[in-house]
Order: sequence, then C-alpha cells, then structure tokens
Amino acid sequence: MLAIKLWNFFRGYAIIKVEGLAIEKFLNLIMANDIYIWDVERKSYTTIVAKVSLRGFKEILPYARKTNCRVFVLSKKGFPFLALHLKRRKMLVFGALLCFVLIYIFSTFIWRIEVEAVNNVDKEVVIEKLSKLGLKPGISKFAIDIDKLETQFLIENDNVSWIGINVKGTNAFVKVIGKVKPKEVLSKDEPCNIIAKRDGIIYKMTVLEGEAVKKVGDTVKAGDIIVTGIIEKPGLETRFVHANAEVIARTWYEVYADVELKKQVFERTNNSITITKIILGNNTITISPKKVDFKTFDKEEKSITPPNFPVKIVKEVYHETKAKTLVVSYSEAQNIAFQKALENLKNVLSKDSKIVGKKENATVIQNRILRANLIVEVLENIGIEEKISYIQEGNID
Repeated sequence: MLAIKLWNFFRGYAIIKVEGLAIEKFLNLIMANDIYIWDVERKSYTTIVAKVSLRGFKEILPYARKTNCRVFVLSKKGFPFLALHLKRRKMLVFGALLCFVLIYIFSTFIWRIEVEAVNNVDKEVVIEKLSKLGLKPGISKFAIDIDKLETQFLIENDNVSWIGINVKGTNAFVKVIGKVKPKEVLSKDEPCNIIAKRDGIIYKMTVLEGEAVKKVGDTVKAGDIIVTGIIEKPGLETRFVHANAEVIARTWYEVYADVELKKQVFERTNNSITITKIILGNNTITISPKKVDFKTFDKEEKSITPPNFPVKIVKEVYHETKAKTLVVSYSEAQNIAFQKALENLKNVLSKDSKIVGKKENATVIQNRILRANLIVEVLENIGIEEKISYIQEGNID
C-alpha cells in the first residue's frame, strides 16, 4: 500500500469532484476499463470526491461525458506539481539547500557539554579544566582527540580516578569519578573504648571484649565511656584491648512538623498560549502569536526534535492559573503533621532502632499553621568506638 502511494506521489495525481445523476454508472464504466481511482468518498447522492492519476484523469473524461457527469479538479498533488512550484521559487530551493548544508556543518561541532561528577568533584572546576584542554562549546569534533584528552586530564588532576567522554550528536557527555579516601576503621588490634553516642538509659548490654564501666539501668550522656579497653588488675600489668560491645539504650527524640491549615493552590483556567523556540547553539528564535501576559501560569515544555539533533525545536505552553484557597480540617492536618514528623525521625534513626513509645502534642499558630510536637522513645545501639590515647589514659613508662 505504501509503495502504491509513493508511486502515485512521484507520478502526480489530482483530487477530483464528480457531479451527476449517474455516478454509479460512471464508476462502473471506468472500473470496467481498468482506470484506477482511489479514496472514493461520497459527499451526497449526486457528488463524489476521489483521487486519480494524471493519465487516469484524461481517460475518465470520455466516460464522464457519456454519463452526463461533470468533473472538477479540486487540487493537484505529487512531485511533478511540487517541482513546478519550486522551479518558480528558486530562492526558496536555494535557501532550503543552504539550510541543510548549514545544519550538516553545525552538526560537526560540539555545542553542549554535560558533566556528571561523582565523589565530591566540582562540576564547574571540571568544565573549566576541560575548556583549557580544548573541550568547550563550539569546538569541532575533528579538532579533539578524546583518548588523549582523557589521559591528559587524569595526569593533571590527582583527585580524579576515572573520566569518560562520550560524544553523541552535538553533545559531549562527561562523567568524572573522584578518588575516595578510605574510611578510617580501627583495626581489631588497635585499643579503643566503647562510648555513648547520645544520652540514654542502658536497657541491655553485651560485652564481648573490654571491661564494663556502666551497667544496665545506668544513665549515660553522650561521650561517656561505657566499656573501657584499659584492663587494670591488681598485681598484673595494665593491658590495652579493642573493646567490643553492643549497648542497647532507651533514648528520646523530639521532632516537629508543620502543616498549613489554609494554603493557596493554583488551578488552570482554559486560557493558554503556545510559543515555539528554534535553538541553534547559543542562538534562539522565538515564534509567538502574542505576549504571555498572564499574572500566574504553569509552563509545559516539550522538545519536538530528537535529543541529538543539531537544531532544537521546543514547544512551550503557558497555562493561565488562578489562586484558590484550600482549607484543611484540624483532624486531617493533625494526622498529616504527626505522620510527617515520624517520617523525619525515621530518616535519622538506624535500621536496627525500634520505636517503643511516643507522646503527641499539637498546637495552632496564628490560626494558620498546625505544629505537631512528637516525643519518641527509641531502643537503639548507642555504643561507638573511640580510639584510646596512650598518653592520656595509659602509662608509657
């Protein structure tokens, strides 16, 4: 079917209207004589619209006269008519060819550099250093050696472990991974204490190595030693060990969350304005039917062209919005606020922590905001390692 449509397009065809009282007889005659017409559409009892090739148009005229039907040409389509039209508008053809040539030339340049930085690498610094090495917007793809540039970048930047540059279309995608400093982990042979990371009451304690300084039921403050790695026994030499213990304590957190009882939301009206932008490098052509004069609006943006196409066509739709006051009931706001406060706390707690109790309180501020105050009791491991300073805690004589 597609092949037939292409064939008819290159040969040219006409869209015709046939009027008469013997339409069926007319159609039967041309079909009997193998004259091909297509897309036949009946408009009324005495009128049809159809498509016919240029050769077929000449062949149907005798049968139209024979059946007293009149044939009108509504429009002419296809390559022959398009070529004739373009022949009269040589500057248009020249402009189109020039446009394609310019698009090809511009597609051989890099116009945008996108940097993805990992492990505390500054994007701006990367862009600046790449620019010094030759990779910057407006540079020809043929003027840079990617492998050489990557190697030189690694040589000049000790804090980078890997760089990858991928050129797609007119875009250069750069990924830089910084070197990660190894986290200091105390060796099992290195003496340490177990201290409290926050205030609490010891609920359960399991000591695997070291000597307990606190016991179950004791109140501890952040920084207090719970299990010491300094073992002192009468008549024996002082030993320094790597203390190891699990200290489960009852701790308390106080968290807040606010919810507006009255808040303003914006809803779309039926008014909108569409703007088309043609972007080529740093140049932008804006096509707009009128100025966007909405006081408030939502903006939708959609790219019409493929991602790597050198010329970017963007369609922007501005939807007018109007303010509306949304009222939230006290009970609904209370539920939302408490849930929000609890979620904030869960983001802070470790996975092994367990919430065992909570006290809720809500207050309204200026008849506008509901503030939830949540006091939560948690069972969590508060023991952390602290390296022993021999000079302060041990005898080095």
